[in-house]
Formats: sequence, structure tokens, C-alpha cells
Amino acid sequence: MSEKIYQISSEQIGVVSFPEPWFLAHVEVDGVEPFQMFYPSLDEGIKRFAPFFEEHVINVWKKLGDEGERKIKELKDYVINEWYDPGVETMRRAMYETYGYPEFKDKTGKELIEDGYDFLAITIGHICIRFNKLNFYFKDLHISTRIVDKFLAVDFWTKAKKDALDELANTVLK
Repeated sequence: MSEKIYQISSEQIGVVSFPEPWFLAHVEVDGVEPFQMFYPSLDEGIKRFAPFFEEHVINVWKKLGDEGERKIKELKDYVINEWYDPGVETMRRAMYETYGYPEFKDKTGKELIEDGYDFLAITIGHICIRFNKLNFYFKDLHISTRIVDKFLAVDFWTKAKKDALDELANTVLK
């Protein structure tokens, strides 16, 4: 493999800021390759985290049969017992009061967690972002989240374009 060396000037380095933060989640489940999801807005990330979580965590555990069902039950119990408020209840209230979903008004957080996997997933994301330093740990499950609002970038294009134009200007046509 060839080694590439770039000479970068300080004018080529800068910070790119996004008008709306992006959402990144990195998930590690024992026995499966780690994987990530990356969405260009926090809202989109939150909406898509639930099906992503179900596909890459819940379905993996379901394939284990009784052991997997036990893991799912233990995860739900852990979230209810250790992260009820803040966590489950703060997410339930936010879904009703902030986001306007009326179905979250009359159910308890426990009912919502027991009802399926969508609320469990968004609650875990909520715990990561708001209460647990962007991480969630449960036995052989680790979820790390990031809210990305800017990153360091290098402008290779301007220099490459200038070099190509300089080379073209020095080319002798016959």
C-alpha cells in the first residue's frame, strides 16, 4: 500500500458547523460486530433509533431463543428499576408535552416499556443524551451516542484545483 503525504496549510483547515446537530449512535452487542447509525438531525436520529435498535439488538437477542428473551426482559426491568425517573418518566412526559403525542398522556412509563420496543429504545437514547454522559451500559450491551454540531475539516479541493490549473497552464500543446 502506498503512503500518501499531504502538505496542508493552515488556510485549508477549518471548522464546519451544522445548522442542526447530527445524531450518531455506536452500538456494541456481545457476539455481533459493532455498528453505527448516523443521521443529519437529532429528530431524525430519534425517530430512526427505535427500528435500528430493534433490528440490531432485540432481533439479535431473539435469535438466541429463551436466553435472548431473558436478556430482553432483564433489560426492560433494568430500565424500569434503575432509570424510572429520570429516564422512563421524563421521556414519557417529553413525548406528550414537548412532542405532542396524546397516547403518552394516560399510560405509565412502565406500561410503555412493557408494551414493545420503540419506547424502550427512545428511552435508552434519552438516558444516553440527557443523564448518562452519552452512554448506556447493560451487561453485554453498550450504546454510545454523540450529538455532532461541528467537526474539523480539511479543504483539499482548492489546492488540488489550483495545482491542476497550474499544470494545465504549463502544458505545451503540439
